[in-house]
Amino acid sequence: MDQVLSTKDSWYIEWAWVGGYSSLSTLVFIFNILIFFSVGKNKFLHYSFHYIIVALSLRNLLRVILTLCLVFLAKLIQTPWLLEATFLIPANTSTDGIDLTQTASMSLTCEVLSMWDHILMTAMMFYMAGMSLYMFCRHPNPSITEVSETTFKLSSIVPVKERSWVSPLLLLLPPLLAALLCLPIPLLHETHPMIALPGGSVCNLPDSAKFNTYQSSVAILGFLLPSAIVFCLMIGLSIRRCISCSGGTCVSSFCKEEMSLALLTLPYLAAYLAMYLPLLDHYLQKLDLPQTGLQPYITPEIARAVEMVLGLLLPVVVYSVLPGYRRFSSEPDASDLRRSKKESYNQSVTAPDSTRLSQESLELDCVIRNGYMS
Repeated sequence: MDQVLSTKDSWYIEWAWVGGYSSLSTLVFIFNILIFFSVGKNKFLHYSFHYIIVALSLRNLLRVILTLCLVFLAKLIQTPWLLEATFLIPANTSTDGIDLTQTASMSLTCEVLSMWDHILMTAMMFYMAGMSLYMFCRHPNPSITEVSETTFKLSSIVPVKERSWVSPLLLLLPPLLAALLCLPIPLLHETHPMIALPGGSVCNLPDSAKFNTYQSSVAILGFLLPSAIVFCLMIGLSIRRCISCSGGTCVSSFCKEEMSLALLTLPYLAAYLAMYLPLLDHYLQKLDLPQTGLQPYITPEIARAVEMVLGLLLPVVVYSVLPGYRRFSSEPDASDLRRSKKESYNQSVTAPDSTRLSQESLELDCVIRNGYMS
């Protein structure tokens, strides 16, 4: 059984973690909320990719709230009299002689926190898989120009248009799949230990119940399978981008979005793998294989803190890679503007030849008709 924080760490280390979480949560809230305004102010960002970015920023906010709840619960457990005044344990229940860090002491609270934890983790991976599949199925570059057949001049740059069912499907399907994957928690009472502070583990279980079939299923279906899909599709997107670059203009807003996906996915894969280290070492030991040996250095609380730091990764990536987020106005990407000017120039060069051929064909047709009439 893990000891509580006050008996394991000195007070200054404890409050250093609390202060770090407070400062980090403030930054995550500010910059992720800023994404809402960036997307809302620019009509050229009103399509599925950027709607998913908004959903991921909302997910980051909820993840921060969950981590702060774990910190708050760990501190409440140190003061049982204050815990009795909350609704986290059944009414008229005495805390004397009860280990409040165990799931059996706060079953409903642990089920809610466990379900919240799994939904936010698996929804992140499902969003990444859906986003990569969406990018792989669309065109390599946006169709951004409208050309007049009579003047052969560039008339406008229009926002990306999609079918009406694409955005709702990409936004609603990942959290729905995550919720379905977490149904055994309320139905079968399948919880798991969680920790946000050193020595502040909550919802502990006996060693025989920590690594069960359900936890393995969540790791496989909610992490390994989406990771494999994203990894394979990222390779496919890279190959397609090379082919697209060899046939014309390389850089476009779609190219930057694909780069953003890679920059977001790879750190999250590493962070989630660190959170699943105990499960990985458990099955390596069962197979009589050498363990990773990383658990003494990457403890569960460090892995969760790193995953919370990644809440800043989304704003950093979108504001550094995607210029549309920095403008707060309805302006297209500069790469798309350069690409449209190049296409307009190419069409204006070929237009006189087309007109001359049409005129010669018309003159030839008139000569034939005059000869026939005579």
